[in-house]
Amino acid sequence: MGENEQEKKINVEKETKTKKTKHKLVKVILILIGLLVIAYFIFVMRNYYIMNKIKEKASTYKDVTNYTYHMKSNEIESTTIQDDSTIRLEFSKLGKNNEETIVWFDKNTKEGFLVLPNQKKATKMEFSDVVANAPFSIATNVAMEIELDGKILYTWIYTDEFDGKECYVLSYDKYNKEWIEKDTGLLIKKELKDIGTIEYTNIEVNTVDEVYKPDLTGYEITNETIE
Repeated sequence: MGENEQEKKINVEKETKTKKTKHKLVKVILILIGLLVIAYFIFVMRNYYIMNKIKEKASTYKDVTNYTYHMKSNEIESTTIQDDSTIRLEFSKLGKNNEETIVWFDKNTKEGFLVLPNQKKATKMEFSDVVANAPFSIATNVAMEIELDGKILYTWIYTDEFDGKECYVLSYDKYNKEWIEKDTGLLIKKELKDIGTIEYTNIEVNTVDEVYKPDLTGYEITNETIE
């Protein structure tokens, strides 16, 4: 065998080995891609199953109109009390000032009051509506329910305990999370990047007998209309 033929043979062997190496590499990459696709499919299907489970539990409260709950954030605490026709929100600003605010609203008459107990002042208003149902938002907010369907594609879901309740934690990113009670589908805690932590506790349904109108004896009362 001549020198040229020997060199050709060596080159052919090198090319063959290179092709085999490339083929193996492509095969490995395709396998990895396939595994990633399968893993992502499992991830999405798991999220889909959990989200549907949450919505099914929450649907129990779709038409809830009688409830009370306590809310606490980094700066404010509030208590919401509502029956079929009336709602009362009691806010307390945390810190040195400890300012208090009461909002009372009659859904039937649209009459409402914004009350500042510390200042002995109140404003009579005509509200179009007042909504304060955060713990039940998955059941009562159609937009949020639709939003949850979209979030199955990227939400990391794990379990945690809050206020003695076992929860699904929906982690949308590093800074935004929601704690959903497993047994009820109620939102009981959330973390927001620009606001901080918000907690919803002492949630009770169908226990409110009457929502009392604020006693404005001795208050300075003004009138204002809100469109």
